[in-house]
Amino acid sequence: MFRTLALLLWLTGFAASAQQPWPTKPIRLVVANSAGAATDVAGRVFADQLARRLERPVTVENRPGGDGLVGAQAVVAAAPDGYTLFLASQSTFAIDPNLRKSMPFDPVRDFTAIAVVFDDTGPSGIFAHPSQPFTTLTEMVQTARSQPGRLAYATTVPIFSMLGEWIQRRAGITLTEVPYKSTPQATQDAIAGQVPLYINAYGTVEQHVRSGKLRALALTVRQPDLASIPGIAEVFPGFSMMGAIVLLGPAGLPADIAQRLNRETDAVVRNPQFNEMLKSLRWQNVEGARSVPGTAEFMRALRERWAQFIAEAGRRPE
Repeated sequence: MFRTLALLLWLTGFAASAQQPWPTKPIRLVVANSAGAATDVAGRVFADQLARRLERPVTVENRPGGDGLVGAQAVVAAAPDGYTLFLASQSTFAIDPNLRKSMPFDPVRDFTAIAVVFDDTGPSGIFAHPSQPFTTLTEMVQTARSQPGRLAYATTVPIFSMLGEWIQRRAGITLTEVPYKSTPQATQDAIAGQVPLYINAYGTVEQHVRSGKLRALALTVRQPDLASIPGIAEVFPGFSMMGAIVLLGPAGLPADIAQRLNRETDAVVRNPQFNEMLKSLRWQNVEGARSVPGTAEFMRALRERWAQFIAEAGRRPE
């Protein structure tokens, strides 16, 4: 009798614990970039705001490497219980699938789309050390034509690498890419003149442009408050490049958890305080988190846009 009673009490306790609403413990948010990168900075702001909404800690875990593949694989391998999430850039779900013949995971099948966190990651640009003899993108192209392969440009993630390749293809020039694993190291070398050109987000290097340590040659999108810096489309008509950040979970994430995260993310990205904190990065969310199915459709459409951009850059899957 006592054993039966003990078993009933145990089962009752187990059932009660199983019915506890998610979340009941801290959540890790994987960022596939090094500390100090724009995605890391934005990710920490987002994690803090999401934690306030969920009333549970949300901790950023930096997993750089492999153009985002290391971080992505960590999420794919995680349990689909809502305690491991992925702040994924276009590199994972839009660029790499168009550049690689094979990937260690399927960017659609192996993730659960949750919400769009940023549908505009602001302007990126091509920057030069002030010691260089050119002051505009057109002058840089002229210099590169006279010195094929002599000019090098630093990059940190695929989106910047693809921008460099697109410019080379369109301008008919040859530059040398110098890929960095760390944004702080790449920025340090750029402002020290170790590498003459640097492609990165404007928000990442704005302070160095304003101080004169770097010279902005052109931005992916002209900014109203930066009238002296032209847009790349003014030099190369038809240019268009889009960056975005989405929230993903492992495949098989329960629908109720995905829906809860979608609602809370939408509340975060519409919060004026959240947007004010990211003003320096010039990142924003124009249309909100979308729905869960809407996020999957957003990712599909962006993947198609990047397929066209990559083709224009002359790249084929390898």
